[in-house]
Amino acid sequence: MSTFHIQLNQHEIGVTRQDENIFIVRLPEKTIHLQKRQDNEGANHWFEEGKDNETPQTAEIGTAIETWLAKDSADA
Repeated sequence: MSTFHIQLNQHEIGVTRQDENIFIVRLPEKTIHLQKRQDNEGANHWFEEGKDNETPQTAEIGTAIETWLAKDSADA
């Protein structure tokens, strides 16, 4: 597991990577578990664990996570 921070709506949000596609996100109002899934065309979608739809909030958080991961791998 690795822990990092993303910026979201002028807040620094703590994220823990539980495995390849599961992330624990500590929002100011609650902690959520996000799961990254790919569709048949290879596009990533972000779902709150146990739910079957991507919301604007989960998509925004997912994009911030992907941006951080891409930057981190480029720095490595």
